[in-house]
Amino acid sequence: MTNTYFLLFPSCVPVNGTKVSIIMDLDKGTYLEIPNLLHDILSIDLQRFTIHEIMKKFDHQYDQGIKEYFQFLVDNQYGFYTKDPKPFRKPEDIFYSPYKIISSVLAINTTTNYDLPEVLKQLDRLSCQLLQIRIYDPYDMDKLFNSLSPLKGSSIKICEVYVCYYSLISEEQLITICKEYPNVIIVVHTSKEKKQINISDEFNKKIVFTGEQVHANTKEVYDPSLFTISHSMYYESRHFNSGLHRKVCIDTDGSIKNYLSHTKVYGNIKENKISEIITKPKFQERYFITNDQIEKCKSCQFRYMCVSNSDIIKKNGKYFKKHTCNMDF
Repeated sequence: MTNTYFLLFPSCVPVNGTKVSIIMDLDKGTYLEIPNLLHDILSIDLQRFTIHEIMKKFDHQYDQGIKEYFQFLVDNQYGFYTKDPKPFRKPEDIFYSPYKIISSVLAINTTTNYDLPEVLKQLDRLSCQLLQIRIYDPYDMDKLFNSLSPLKGSSIKICEVYVCYYSLISEEQLITICKEYPNVIIVVHTSKEKKQINISDEFNKKIVFTGEQVHANTKEVYDPSLFTISHSMYYESRHFNSGLHRKVCIDTDGSIKNYLSHTKVYGNIKENKISEIITKPKFQERYFITNDQIEKCKSCQFRYMCVSNSDIIKKNGKYFKKHTCNMDF
């Protein structure tokens, strides 16, 4: 191995953690847990040093382990051996999106009186891609059906609608909505039974009934199954706060926020246009606070796949998330 180099595939990114590290495979959307020592080895400029030179850097203490781990990574398609590393270049560390708003969350209860169709039109003009509508209380499904009309032909790729089981609904009404609006996914919360209604085998589209309740104080769930591993997510997380970047939320009173649980209000949809609010420097402040800058998060191995919407607090010149998790295990 005197003249042999070991390289990770460009889509495989090592990320250090407090106790363990990982390799994110951005192509496959998976990750592999690895010891922190292996992360340190993989963080060396692998294109400059042969395997033998890497072993020498560690005073040949870990020669056998390095050989075995490199072979394991080759066998499992995380990396490869080469005699000439020059042709292999790392991808550019940049993120670009043409959308002024990437995602949005709208909240509705019995007292809500803002114009939902108008809000949908505004989000469409901003090229919003992902939308979630949370309807906390029983709601007239005929009214909802008509309110969703701006979604036809809109930029919004996915609109996830949470409706209360105790709404004046029938399964036929829900199926009609899903078939009329192909980009709508319905989740029925506070349900007496857990089940699924298949809408389309081709697109794996279902109506899901869950016993979980969705309300104004619903807490954010932190779970590895909710992590997003992709090229765009990784590069966005490197440069922006992936949970809050180009996100706009409107609560039940029409208040415009970075996220529903945040206390800071930047305007009201009954008086302000979304396009006016999102260009304000104060609204965009949290866009640029990455997990690499936030205490605890910056040493978590999952920081480039986490979409936590927690508010951010600054104390003594340091950033902290208002709500933290215990995922950095």
